[in-house]
Amino acid sequence: MKKLVSTVCTLFLLSLVIMLSGTSAQAKEEHPKDDPHKKLLETKCQKCHSLERVKEAHLTKETAKETVEKMRKKEGADRSKGEADKIYDYLGEYYIIAPTPPVAPIPIR
Repeated sequence: MKKLVSTVCTLFLLSLVIMLSGTSAQAKEEHPKDDPHKKLLETKCQKCHSLERVKEAHLTKETAKETVEKMRKKEGADRSKGEADKIYDYLGEYYIIAPTPPVAPIPIR
């Protein structure tokens, strides 16, 4: 009986992890066409790389902030601190993925 309960709990936890992992990496798909931050991202960031590359980077809040700041300091980047902050805000709204929730350990008996 204990083995059955343990197996059911394990299956439940695995199902929960699979379900949550599928939703945590979804970014918004709808971008307002007249958003000035989008235009800034397109004019400043697409000089060197595509928006597809931004999507494929799977940015988190921490890595996005570091990346935007690193890109701002590159030679020829032509971005002010204010512009970098606006780009970061836009990334936060449409591209940054939510962190994966912690997984509860499976009890070993």
